[in-house]
Order: sequence, then C-alpha cells, then structure tokens
Amino acid sequence: CRLVHWAGMLGSRVLLSSATLPPALVQGLFRAYCAGRAEFQRYRGRPGRRLDVCCAWFDEFGVHDTRPGADHQGTVFAAHHEAFVTKRVARLAAAKPVRRRADLVDLDFPLPTSGDRAQRLTSIARQLAGLVMHEAEKLHAWHGEVDPLSGKRVSFGLVRMAHIDPLFEVAKALFAGEAPAGFRIHLCPYHSRHPLLIRARIEQVLDAALKRHQPESVFHLPEVRAALDGSEETDHLFIVLATSVAEVGRDHSYHWAIVEPSSMRSLVQLAGRVRRHQEFDCPEEHPNILCLDTNLKSLRQGGQGVAFCHPGFESEAFRLRTHSLRKLLRPEEWPRIDARARIRAHPQPDPANRLVDLEHARLADVMLGAVDGELQREVPAPWWWTTPVHLTGHMQACTPFRADPLGHQTFYLQPDEDCTRTALILLADNGQEAEMETSLLTRLADPDVLVSQRIRPWAVPDYLAELQALAEAFGLAPEDCARRFGTVDLPGRDVRRWRYHPTLGFSRA
Repeated sequence: CRLVHWAGMLGSRVLLSSATLPPALVQGLFRAYCAGRAEFQRYRGRPGRRLDVCCAWFDEFGVHDTRPGADHQGTVFAAHHEAFVTKRVARLAAAKPVRRRADLVDLDFPLPTSGDRAQRLTSIARQLAGLVMHEAEKLHAWHGEVDPLSGKRVSFGLVRMAHIDPLFEVAKALFAGEAPAGFRIHLCPYHSRHPLLIRARIEQVLDAALKRHQPESVFHLPEVRAALDGSEETDHLFIVLATSVAEVGRDHSYHWAIVEPSSMRSLVQLAGRVRRHQEFDCPEEHPNILCLDTNLKSLRQGGQGVAFCHPGFESEAFRLRTHSLRKLLRPEEWPRIDARARIRAHPQPDPANRLVDLEHARLADVMLGAVDGELQREVPAPWWWTTPVHLTGHMQACTPFRADPLGHQTFYLQPDEDCTRTALILLADNGQEAEMETSLLTRLADPDVLVSQRIRPWAVPDYLAELQALAEAFGLAPEDCARRFGTVDLPGRDVRRWRYHPTLGFSRA
C-alpha cells in the first residue's frame, strides 16, 4: 500500500498482475492509489479538474474499463470489480477441459506419544514419507507418460510442504526408504536454505525440465536422459520436494502434486503448476492433486493452537476451530481447485470454520478497516493515507518491508586451498567473518542419508564442483566466488545448531 500510494503521488500507473487477487486487497490498493493520486492532482493537475482514475480489468475472456470518478472509498470501483469477477467466476466454473482435480488424503497414522520434539517430528516424517511414496505411486500410474526413446514410464511430481525443517526430515526418510519393485525415484529437495549457487543451479535444471511447452523435449535433456538410461527400472518418478518457493513465479508444469495445506491461496497457486502447459482433461476418478487433510504443525500440536501460519493467514486474533480440510473447505471448493474461492468472497462468510473465509476476513481487516463492526486487529494499512503517519517513520518501524520475524544471519561455505573441503563462515553486516564450523554446524554423511539404491538425488549439484566452474566463468578465486555466490541466509534467533547435507541443505539441529 505504501508503494501504490507513492506511485499515485508521482502520477504513475499501477498494474496488478495476478489471477488470484481477493476483493479486499484490490479495493484497499485502489483506495491507496486514489489517495496518492489526489495529491498529484492537487499540485500537478489542471485547476478545478476532479480526480478521475481510469481503471481496466483484463483476462483471457475480455476487457472491461471504467472511470469511477472521485470514488475515494472505492464503492463504485468495488461494484465494477464485482461485476467483472462474477463473469469470470461463471466462465471458470464452465471451463473445459478440467485440467486439475483434487482429492483429500487423511493423515490417519498413529502419532508418537513419547520422546522430545525432534524425535516426534522424525517419527511423523517417517510415516508421512511412507504415505507420500504410496500416493505418488498411484499418481504416477494415473498420469505418467512414456519416454519415446526407452519406453519407460515417467512422471514429474511436486510434493509441497509448508516448512523447511519437516521437509528436511521427510526427504531424509525418503532417501532411507525403499522404492517399489521396478521403480526408481529421482528426488530433488528444493527450498531457500540451499547455498545461493546450488539453488540457482536447481532452478536451472527445473526450468529446463518443467517448462513443457514442447512436452517431448524433456526426454532429450542430459540430466533426464542420464537418469533414465542409467538404470533398468521401467518406472521413473522425478519428485520435487519443495516449500512455497515452487508456487509463485515459477513457470513449471507437473503431472501431479501432493500438498501440505497452509492456506487457500497456497492451494490455488500450487494448482497452477499442475498441467500448466498441456491441454488435458483429468478424469474424476483419477485426481492429479492430493491435499493432506491437515499440516504437520497441527499434528505435532495435537490439533491445538494456531497451525495455519508462517505461511498462512491464521493468527491469535483470527483462529480456526479445526485444522481439518474436510471441515474447512466447502464441497465446491476442493474437487476443482481454481481461483473462484479466492477472487470472490462467500456471501455468508464463516471465518472461524472456513479456510477461505478466514483469509478474506483477515485481508479485509488489514486493508479496509474493522470487520463486522469490531475494532481493527492489526496495524491498519489505511493509516498510511488517512492520517499524517506517512510523514513519520512509525509505519515503517511497525511493518518494515520484507522484514523477517525470526531475524537472519548470512553464512557462506568457504573452500579450503585444495577445494576439497568447506567450512561454515558467518558473514557479518560490517564485513567481518567468523568460522562457525565446529560451534554451529553438524554435517550429515552420505552413508547416513543416501541409503536407498533406488531413491537417488536429482538436480542438486556438487557444491565444490559448481563453485569451481562458476569461479572460472567469472575469473574469481574460489574463496571470493564462495563469498559472493555460496551464501545462505539462516534464521538468527533461538537456533543453537544447524544440520547440513549437500543434497538436503540446512535444517535446525
């Protein structure tokens, strides 16, 4: 809102490019823009000319435009937006073919009752890994395709998890497990706690494999070809085990997905990565998206407390009475996951019992003011343009741009003189460095992680080999290259030690 308000003050245009914008967010940003544009009009516009912002809506079905006039509260604008969205919702509901169909999967395995927090998480992760393997085998059989060169069956799947530490444990459990007979699993753990150059290389490989505008080109990629030709198994699953980094801003197309829930927004974004580039009619009896009924945080808490948060919209002020998707989603919201529930609020909202209603309520609270006559429960965005607070630093101090609530510290993996080993180095803001290898890091050995012979890493390069190639390309010494491209930002509070494995990345110990 601060950015959009500033753009209005400078007389700029603003384009909101997304297919999943909720009405409260759109209306709040319109109000922010009008407030800024009014100041521009006062000082740079023609004398006596009223504020008359030109607004337009675009989608694949058509264009709509209007001039709502001096509509600072966004009432006229909101009516036009609702009319556009209503038409879009009707067309989305009638869209054919149906590329994505979803089903819910219960987490009905027994929960550990003893052990500390880490032991309980490890136990849950092992059981979840077994469930993922079982469901992935079914999805592969339903939605895989045949490699024209070898005749082997291949599918690319995404397993999206909400948090990195559980992802680390699930990946570790998968690598320690066994693939079904005749299957080979190629597993890529993908999240933000890889060194920068490793994450960049992972994204290069995934971009090449998953931008499937020409579907058969993937079978000619060296990484995929080597994986298929290097074993005798007839079924190959390429699985990306990722956090939300796989949802937004990636033009990827998977055959299928399994998702741990955190918000309706997340489910919609993930659905957009399934069959993104292929015309495909998904049979009702063979869904290609499986949603876990709840998340691991709720399981570990015994269903108590706030669970759909960081990421998610739930908070102490906006609590859900349950964390089961079977109860939180209306029947029309999950068999076909698309943007309809996100772009239009339900006429009879129930924020305490419906996941998408909670999201609309919280956005309305922060973007438009009080909800149902209640007091504002968060720092209100309209303060920025309805009070003189923008003349101070108060809002920036309350809600810094891209602030990390856990804080962060920057580290990098420094190579030795022979480029055979690395050490973890803390890179302070003042440029000072300190070795943290022994005091902060536990390294996991390959024999303890890469146990299974038919579940192997994919798309994750060797750090030192990638570093040396990058250093040669930029004409840098390996140590200087590591300082620039081998960095990783890790949360800086309440962390005593970290674990690290080159394939899995970093996780709290």
